[in-house]
Amino acid sequence: MTMQKALLLALTLFIASCAGTIQSASLSEAYKKYELQEFERTLELITRAENVKETTSEMKAELTYLKALAHESLGQQKIANTLYEYLAEEHKNSQYGYLASKKLNQKL
Repeated sequence: MTMQKALLLALTLFIASCAGTIQSASLSEAYKKYELQEFERTLELITRAENVKETTSEMKAELTYLKALAHESLGQQKIANTLYEYLAEEHKNSQYGYLASKKLNQKL
């Protein structure tokens, strides 16, 4: 492997790890803001975390669930329900799909 290829590989790995760190930090901060009832800021931080290129299915489900909770807390029930329905359908085997289904069943 040439020096240029090794450097390119190292740089790529570094950038990928930074993206994951940014996503985790944004999610952690979003939970803090949610607990402080700063729901608009929660949504901003979720958007930042969602914009990371590499997002796992589980992370996407977690971000979507927190987003639904924030919208619900802002009185935006229609948006929240749409997100809960998405989770119940697309992530039904995850804990967030289960929690979303539970939320939807409580509303019936």
